[in-house]
Amino acid sequence: MSDFERAAAFEEAIRDSGTERIVETRFGPALFNETYRELWMLNVLRVERPGVAAAEEIAAEAERVQADLPHRRVLILGADAGERLAPGFRALGWKTDRFLFMVLKHPPKRAADTSIVREVDAAALGEIREAIAREQLPELTPAVLRQVREAGALFLPPGPTRHFAVCVEGRVVSATDLFSDGRTAQVEEVATLPEFRGRGYASAVIQRAVDEALAAGHDFVFLTADADDWPKELYRRLGFDEVGTEWAFLRTPAGPE
Repeated sequence: MSDFERAAAFEEAIRDSGTERIVETRFGPALFNETYRELWMLNVLRVERPGVAAAEEIAAEAERVQADLPHRRVLILGADAGERLAPGFRALGWKTDRFLFMVLKHPPKRAADTSIVREVDAAALGEIREAIAREQLPELTPAVLRQVREAGALFLPPGPTRHFAVCVEGRVVSATDLFSDGRTAQVEEVATLPEFRGRGYASAVIQRAVDEALAAGHDFVFLTADADDWPKELYRRLGFDEVGTEWAFLRTPAGPE
C-alpha cells in the first residue's frame, strides 16, 4: 500500500464512521447521513470506478442518487481521473476543489513554540469551527452552520481523537484535531481565527499534535491541504511532503461558489 493509499483509506474510514446509509451506484458508493443531510462532507458520491466515464455521466448519477439532497457532491481519489474530469465539471457549473495528501517525512525547518498549546475537549472548538465555516462559506444558512458545529462529533476514527488549541483570554483562537487508530495519525481541521493569524499559532498546534502522535508510537502521520491555498507551504516547512491528490466537485442550489 502506498503512502497515498494508506492516508486516503484512513480518511475515508473516518467519513464512513459518520455514514447512516449507503446506496451503491455504477461508479461507487453514495454515502448519506440523514441527520446532517445538508453537510456535503457527509453526503457524497465516492467515485471508486470512474472508468472512462465523462463528467456528464457522473454528474447525472449524482443527480439521480442525491435527488433528495440540497446539493450534489462527488469525490474522486487520485490525480489522473480528477484532472481528466475537472474541466467537464467546471463546464457544468460545479465548484472544483483539489486537496493534497501530505505525509510527515522530515523534521520541521524551524521549531514552533508548543508551550502555548494545551489539550482541550471537543466542546471547546464549537465557536472556532463555526467562525471558520462562516468565513469560508458566507452563504451558509444558520441551520447549516448549526449542523457544522454539531457534526464534528461524528468523525470518530477507530482510536481516540484529541484536540489541541491556543487560547487567548479563555477563547480558543487556533486549534487542530488529531485522529488516530494507534498506528496512523491524521492532523485535521487546522484553523486560526482571522484576527490572530500571523503569530505562529497554527504552527504551534500542528507541531504539538505531531509531537504527541510520534510520542504515542505512530509510524505514519499525515494531513490534507487545499492545493490552491497557502497553508500547504506551511505544512512543507513543518516536514510534510505531498504524496497524492483528491478531487471534489460540488453543486449547490446557488451554483458554484
